Parts: sequence; structure tokens; C-alpha cells
Amino acid sequence: MRGHAQRRGRVAAALAALLAAAIIGGCTDATSAPNAVVAIAFDTLPYPAVVATDTLRDSTGRAAPLRAVAYNSDGQVIENPSIRYLALDTGVVIDAQGYLVANTRTSGTVRVVATANLLQSITRTITVTGAPAGLAATSNVSQTLQYASPDVPATNLSAPFIVKLTSDAGGTVPTVGFIVSYQLKRGGVVLAENDTIATLFDDAGRVSMVDTTGTDGTASRKLRVWGNAVTFVEDSVEVLASARYRGVPVAGSPVRFVIHLRSKSAP
Repeated sequence: MRGHAQRRGRVAAALAALLAAAIIGGCTDATSAPNAVVAIAFDTLPYPAVVATDTLRDSTGRAAPLRAVAYNSDGQVIENPSIRYLALDTGVVIDAQGYLVANTRTSGTVRVVATANLLQSITRTITVTGAPAGLAATSNVSQTLQYASPDVPATNLSAPFIVKLTSDAGGTVPTVGFIVSYQLKRGGVVLAENDTIATLFDDAGRVSMVDTTGTDGTASRKLRVWGNAVTFVEDSVEVLASARYRGVPVAGSPVRFVIHLRSKSAP
């Protein structure tokens, strides 16, 4: 919910700034017509990356167009606005409906913008990468975490669970910008993202069940045990990491990690 609120705040700020520029600078003919575009919010992409020679797809594997939101002078969303999407770099094409295809570029990044009524949105960046062929662990798949109770944050955090996504049979060429989803299980039962006993954290200490592969093709998460809520002395949990392409699990998914939990006070 906080992320949605922050996004709405950014949209409102962008709208206010663009309206001010239109009125003060005179660069755009701001009008009260309900379908006149005076601001564009281009905050999200269907997916962080597009596979070379393929169409940009969403997390379900379906081809998905770029989507920006247009506003009129009253700050209202315009339905079915006439928005064009432009690539500022070569190697991709974008059709009139916003579908992007990496037709000649095989790697790197491409900047795209949305335009309407002489306005231009902020720049969004899409990674062009190879099709993922395999997912594998690059950290220990089994570890022991001795947790403290009462809770000690620095102590009750595991080593990272790292996986690497690659686009070649040898597992050396990284697949960049792909989403890796993590799942946490205890006793065979899937735990919720905000479970009161154990959750998954990103490097910034935030609860997160997904990561995006970096330039080296890796993604990682850590296990946080909430010592104040633990009632067992010993137990174990599983962390499952998966990646998908065109809606199908990538070979090697899910990668399974096992974490043995043991109280520091245990004999």
C-alpha cells in the first residue's frame, strides 16, 4: 500500500510540475478541454527486460504494450488518449499500439518515452537480454541459522540465497533484468509475505519476495527470523527461487534452499 501511495504522490507532483510549466512557460497550450493532454505519467513498464528478437512481455508471459496515463487540466485521467511511444535508442521498434519488439538489438538498454500534444514523459529504460535457459544456485543450498530470542535483528538474518539466470547451456552468459520470485515454506506450508515467524528481506532490509537479476544475472534474498514470535527450539524452512519466460518455468526452477533454524539458547 505504501508503494501505491508513493506512486500516486509522484504522479501528482509530476502533474503539478507540468501544469506549472505549461502555464508559466507558455511551452504548451494548456486548455480546459477535457480531452486536451497537459500531463503524462509514464511510471511503470510491463517488465524490466525484453528478450532479443521478442516482444516485450509482462510477468505472465503475455505480450504487453507500453502504457502511460494522460491527464487534462483538471487533473483527471483522459480515457483512450492519443499517446505515441518513442525509442531514443536503436535496435527496437514500437508500433502504434505501444508494443515494443527488440528487432536488431541483442543486449544493452533502450530508453523510451511517451509523447502527446507536444509533451514528453520522463524516460524509462528497458534492458535487452538473451532468452533465459537455466536457473541455478550460486550460494550454499543448505545453511544453519542460530536465532536469538528475544529478537536481535543482526543475528536473526541468514546469509543470502543467490541464484543466477543464464541464457546459454554453459551457464556463463547472464540474463539481465528478469524477475526471480521467491517462496517461503515451513512444514510444506507456504508462508505469507508478512509471516510473523520468518520473512524474506532484500539488501535494504525490506520485506520482499521478488528480485530482478542484475548485470551478472544474479538475484538474492535473505531470511529474517522474528525471534520474539518463535516458539520452537529447532525447525527448518525452505526457500524456493523461480524464474519464468513466456509463462513457462525456466529450467532449474525452482531452486531449493534449506535453512535449519536453531535457538542460540538450545543445549
